[in-house]
Amino acid sequence: MNHPHHAPRPSAPKAPPSPYVEVTFVFRDVLQKPIEGLSIRLVAGAGAPPTDPWTFRPDSDNQPDLPTSAPGGASAPVADSPVQVTNREEGVTDASGYLVTIHNAARNQPIDVLVKNRRGEYVWKATVTPKKDISAFTIVSPEYHLEATTQLTPKEEFEQDLNLPIVKQGEVMTIERLVKDFGPYIGWSQKVTEQGKVKKDTATSKKEVTEDEQTHKKKTKITIEHHYKVVDTGKPTTVAFNVLGSRLNYPSPSSFSEEQYQSMAAQLKVEVAAVKAIVMQESQGHPYLENGLPAILYERRHFFAFAVEKQKLADRQQGSGADNPKGKAKKKNTPKNPYPNFPELCFPNGDNYGPGGLHQYEKLVRASELDFEIALKSCSWGGFQILGEYYASCGCQTVFEFANKFMSGTDGQAKIFTAFMLNLKTDGVEGLRTHNWEQVARSYNGKFWKKKNPEYAINLAKYYEQFK
Repeated sequence: MNHPHHAPRPSAPKAPPSPYVEVTFVFRDVLQKPIEGLSIRLVAGAGAPPTDPWTFRPDSDNQPDLPTSAPGGASAPVADSPVQVTNREEGVTDASGYLVTIHNAARNQPIDVLVKNRRGEYVWKATVTPKKDISAFTIVSPEYHLEATTQLTPKEEFEQDLNLPIVKQGEVMTIERLVKDFGPYIGWSQKVTEQGKVKKDTATSKKEVTEDEQTHKKKTKITIEHHYKVVDTGKPTTVAFNVLGSRLNYPSPSSFSEEQYQSMAAQLKVEVAAVKAIVMQESQGHPYLENGLPAILYERRHFFAFAVEKQKLADRQQGSGADNPKGKAKKKNTPKNPYPNFPELCFPNGDNYGPGGLHQYEKLVRASELDFEIALKSCSWGGFQILGEYYASCGCQTVFEFANKFMSGTDGQAKIFTAFMLNLKTDGVEGLRTHNWEQVARSYNGKFWKKKNPEYAINLAKYYEQFK
């Protein structure tokens, strides 16, 4: 409330944005596989005014690291530097497809990306314009980069492993086995050369009966699963195959039953139709993919936040005061990315989810190589799309236990959901009881839900009317 005898204070003028931004360059093929060994040239865009020399962070072993501080620990001159150049930098991508991070690129100044072709010429491929304080650009090749061999070397014979993982009939997958055993095969087809050929075993067919939730009509679907074995023919052959075309998990049960819906509704003291509306909005009523894995969504901004917090904790335990020396005010800067080579997996903003299904598991597997626990916490899981970071509030000792409950069947998913709502989302439960769908949306997706998904509350109301 404003009082007439208190003159309002003028608001402080907003500081202009820094003229400099941080830019990372990564190169991938159309399957998001890193491209190693590309010779790249970066050039300040045509027509751009001269600016200060680019400086680079020490993020890559095969990139020249220019100093970002002057001798004696003082900050190197940037904005006031009298040196004006037209920036140009050359380098080679590493095994992760990473090229370089420019520490002081000029905001809104275009950067041309050129790639050396087989004739030794640098050919223009893209122009990017960094606008945000921290930007990451993934340059995608239009071609598949797969290597084929026609003759095995002795080294390849020792390294090659054709013992492909197999899921037994009725097996419930664990997240540990999925990532360890099947992870290398998720994301793209494998090309293998062997002294012989890959043959399919006798196909196994299975009947699956599903029931439509609305009409209650039963539908029979026949699925065929293939396993692979090698038969020696004495001749080297190159084959490409994907072992993930069949079932990877046999959750039990694999869909929410009417009894499960009634149990969840009774525990929350809400209508069954309200619970069904949440499932429909979050996963279109499907807690599992066709291959038996729970539906997930990988969120790189959550991975970034968890990784930064873990790094800060490690620094504190080591007694490092680099983050905030005594006597100096804290700056509101975005923390340094702990994994700058992987902006598609670890980045502070701008989630780029991509397609669903196995693509999300491909991201999860790659992120697990950086930090398994954080990767699981950064995914939303199952029919209710609950983030792994809430595992403790859902009655689980670890995030691995949390993920495996989603793997096991809809009983596990139902228990997680009721604990999640009763322990963390009591205002959302109240919204379900009173049919205040905006309150449910705010509780489930945060105060900025309208910006993320403006139709969320409308959809909940529509699904509730459909199921009541």
